[in-house]
Amino acid sequence: MPRASHAGDIVVLVGMMDVEFGATTFVVVDVELRRQPGGLVPAAVAALALSGADFQPLWRVHQEIREELHSSWKKPRAPRLPHELPAGSAGLALREIERHVTAQPHRIVAALGFIEASLLHTERAACPRLASLIRWDAVELARTACPGVEGGFEELARHLSVPLPPGPRPATQEAWTVAQVFRHAVERGATAGRWSTFAQLEEIAGTAPKPVEEKYLPPPTVQGSLFG
Repeated sequence: MPRASHAGDIVVLVGMMDVEFGATTFVVVDVELRRQPGGLVPAAVAALALSGADFQPLWRVHQEIREELHSSWKKPRAPRLPHELPAGSAGLALREIERHVTAQPHRIVAALGFIEASLLHTERAACPRLASLIRWDAVELARTACPGVEGGFEELARHLSVPLPPGPRPATQEAWTVAQVFRHAVERGATAGRWSTFAQLEEIAGTAPKPVEEKYLPPPTVQGSLFG
């Protein structure tokens, strides 16, 4: 009988998920916003990478964004190349996360993820690997794993016994919280028999990104292994 074994607070899915899930690195991304005249703009970005095999943390990145941006960052504009990015820019922050994305298959995980997807596409010339990754919605997975639970992310987190620090959460703390919701949702759904394969989870929660122009992408031999 497939089971979940526990090592500390890490849940290892033993015989529950397929090889494709275990071979994937899940990059949990969160963008922290601040309010300035003209609207909300990115203030920081954090990423926490988890191994699909056992949910062990692989690496973490936290980058402050100090560039003064108007809220038009949400609107399409010509992407800036790496040499055009000012210090403290969102593009440079995402580029730092990009450096960790290697040849192993990756997926981005976010809570809803609309803000993250918009920023990644805007800065796609600086982070073409990240911007080309399929995004999994941790909230959608949690809703499927916890049928009947009303409300949004915080209600689902509580139902999954994920502790929520009081008050606004900075990007690094939010990324950790999203990672725990993702981990517990996958375990809950697998235990209940709702899924057992990578493909099933991708069908439930996956969203393909907007295409990144070929001129920004890595060479084809690298690209195929990154985004498969």
